[in-house]
Amino acid sequence: MPPVPLDISPLIDPALFDMPPRTLWLSHCKDGPITRASGDVVRSLLQSELQPWALRWQEDFLDVQQRLRSLGAALLNVAVDDMSLATCTSSGLEAVALGFPWNAGDDVVIPAGEFPSNRLPWLALARRGVHCSEVPLWDGQLATPRQPPRPGIAPEQRLLDAITARTRVMAVSWVRFQDGLRLDLEALGHGCRQRGVHLVVDGIQGAGTMVPVLDHVSAFATGGHKGLLGMQGQGLLWTEPGFRQQLMPLGTWLSGPAVFSQSGRQEEHASHWSSDGRYLEAGSPSIVSCAALAESIKVLLAVGGPPRLQSHIGQLQRLLLETLASHEAWSDDATRLLGLLEARRMGPTLCFDLPADKANALLEAGLAQGIDASTREGFLRTAWHGWHGSDDVQRCAAWLTGSAA
Repeated sequence: MPPVPLDISPLIDPALFDMPPRTLWLSHCKDGPITRASGDVVRSLLQSELQPWALRWQEDFLDVQQRLRSLGAALLNVAVDDMSLATCTSSGLEAVALGFPWNAGDDVVIPAGEFPSNRLPWLALARRGVHCSEVPLWDGQLATPRQPPRPGIAPEQRLLDAITARTRVMAVSWVRFQDGLRLDLEALGHGCRQRGVHLVVDGIQGAGTMVPVLDHVSAFATGGHKGLLGMQGQGLLWTEPGFRQQLMPLGTWLSGPAVFSQSGRQEEHASHWSSDGRYLEAGSPSIVSCAALAESIKVLLAVGGPPRLQSHIGQLQRLLLETLASHEAWSDDATRLLGLLEARRMGPTLCFDLPADKANALLEAGLAQGIDASTREGFLRTAWHGWHGSDDVQRCAAWLTGSAA
């Protein structure tokens, strides 16, 4: 790989956020900051709600929803008609899990160690006689003490090998929340399609910062409050058209094939539901949350979208890991993560494998320096985004190595 530049400017202007100069936010893996523009549009819409007689049905309601669908489609490089507005990742995955035409004895395959959003909807299907198989992704993942992911693992093959004649769906986190491992959606999707299995993806830990390959994917769900920089309670769901029509429709009054009539009466159609993504939209969305997420996605697209952001983040990660590799206490884990990064196995979050006491001490020291990271299941997580630059990398390295002034 070419040498990483030592001087990397932020791709997104930090002034677009309301972050004090002292704050180094490395935690969009738990909650991303909304942009100032998102805050402005929220305030404007709230002011409009004080005067409902001035609200415009098309401009202030229907157009806000469609704008978010269009921007979400541009971000994922998919057709806008296949986009649905969802409350969050969980609601998108539930629309798929609970709406799929299961038969008793069917099986769904998921990785071991999934976040509850991509575990509980599938476990709930036991009431319908559906079995959920949880598959370890590498040797030692479930051992005590557990082993972190290392270069050379083949998690996609392990998942594909777990498919049986009864498997109907495989559901995975694109980027894992605790250890940051990124799965190869292209390889998984191709393998699932060859085996007649639908691949469903929880995309929240990579959406907005990484490039998803959805050619052989059936559904992709994401909340908007992490890398997409939106508010809690608003997300997106993409579904492949043929797969979508197999699901139970959730749409109600806003999801008819004709323009909604204020009389509440629908024209007679072969179907009561639109065939596009609104088919899976239940009721009225939060217009405030839709507008906020749309403004943040505009910021991401303005700098080149996920392709540019993924490249930028990868450079920052390499710079940090190469810096840490020269410190004896960090060398082994930095080398492990560098190997995963070079194998295109990392999402936007570098997750360091540390003893709990050391991770907690570092979190406390970081907060005292204005640095906010997070821990999950024994990993110290540092999440990188477009507003970070090489100065932030050096500040992070100084914090981790204890050399901060």
